[in-house]
Amino acid sequence: MFDISFLDAEPELQEEGCYGIAGTVSLGDYRESFVSPLAVWSRDQYEAQWLEAAARLVNGEERSAFFTSAFQFWWAMWRRGNLVYVHEELLVPQRLATLGPTFDLTRAPYELLGPYEAVNEDGKAISEWQLSIADVRDYLRRRSTS
Repeated sequence: MFDISFLDAEPELQEEGCYGIAGTVSLGDYRESFVSPLAVWSRDQYEAQWLEAAARLVNGEERSAFFTSAFQFWWAMWRRGNLVYVHEELLVPQRLATLGPTFDLTRAPYELLGPYEAVNEDGKAISEWQLSIADVRDYLRRRSTS
C-alpha cells in the first residue's frame, strides 16, 4: 500500500513564520506524518507533483520523487522491475546548488535524483522501504479520480 496525502485541515501558521499543511505518507504498514510549508508551493502544486511522480514510475521511468517540503524533503523512489525502493531524503543546499542559478522547477526534482544505492558513503545500509509498482499504480488510480 502506498499513499501520500494531506489531511482535511486548514493550513496552520508554523514556527518558521509561514503556513503549512499536515499530511501523511503510507509505505506498506509504515506511516509518517509531515507538514508541507506553503511558502514555495501551494497544496495544489504538491498534489500535482505527487501525481506526476507516480505517473513517471508507472510509465517506466527508473526513478522519481515525492516532495513533502518543496526542495527540502522528499521520498525518493527507484523502480527495479515490479519493485520500488523508497528512501526519505533531505536535500541539502550543496545538492541543490548543482542545478545552477536558474533551474526549471518542473524538471529539478528528477535532475537531483541519483542512481539507487543501498549503502551510504560509509558503507552502512540506507534505511529503505519496498513497494510494488502495483502499489504506486493503485495510488495513481485512486488520486487521479478523486
